[in-house]
Amino acid sequence: MRGIIPSLHTPFCRDNKVDILSLQKLIDHTIVSGCAGMLVGAVAGENASLSLDEKEIIINACVQHNNNRLPLIVSCSANNQYDRITLSRAAKVAGADWILCQTPNNLNGNELTECFNEIADVGPSNLMIQDLSWTDNGMNDEDILLLFENIKKFKGLKIEVLNSGPKYSRILKATDHKLHLSGGWAIMGMIEALNRGVHAFIPSTMEVIYNQIYNLFIEKKINKARDLFSKILPIVSFTHQHIDIAIKFSKMLRVREEIFITDLCRSPISEFDIYQLEEADIHLEKVISLQNNIN
Repeated sequence: MRGIIPSLHTPFCRDNKVDILSLQKLIDHTIVSGCAGMLVGAVAGENASLSLDEKEIIINACVQHNNNRLPLIVSCSANNQYDRITLSRAAKVAGADWILCQTPNNLNGNELTECFNEIADVGPSNLMIQDLSWTDNGMNDEDILLLFENIKKFKGLKIEVLNSGPKYSRILKATDHKLHLSGGWAIMGMIEALNRGVHAFIPSTMEVIYNQIYNLFIEKKINKARDLFSKILPIVSFTHQHIDIAIKFSKMLRVREEIFITDLCRSPISEFDIYQLEEADIHLEKVISLQNNIN
């Protein structure tokens, strides 16, 4: 999985139920766009608003519709270990390639290892750990290496913390580049991360554009990659004010792309006010224009 691995949003019908048909269209769109994989049911998928039953429905629907066309990562992040284990087991039964689990709060050392061993034991053969923190540097390097040394299925790390760049380099070096490394929320540092050797990126929309940037970089057309990346920086700046803004904007884009029926988000994500709507409209038109030019 080298390239772009979008974190798919969860579409909702007007009655607030999960819209499986739109989710299937999004999976098809992700595959046609040339992505390296996909992630379902994570933060961008409004994980916290989904019931355990809804999560299991999404897992089964996504794995079945994907039908092994792309590597599929299933999020089993949850507030308690019972749900994490349940979702990990469900992902394996459904036939998923990977699971992703966010590091539980207030666990480290042997307790953290035991936690992830329980999750990995019942799940698919590949575990990706989400090192997520909005406020600090996230997991200690020592804990990451402890997990890497003791959990055979731990094959990927998604880093999205403050000052992610140096951490990418430290972990790649410490694991002799044997741990798959990806970036998510830190997509604003995409070119720098590519220079550091990061394997993949997990944004949540604009995959057509991100794929093009990635491909240009791999083809060593670095200046062209930078030029295209610079064109979306105002959009990224707008959406990265807060994760809720990013999710709302992305769903509005999916409606413009005729993939989703609604841009409905669940609480606590709120509707844009008139000023946000004005800005969003400008940026949405820019995305559509850039994607049409690439296509």
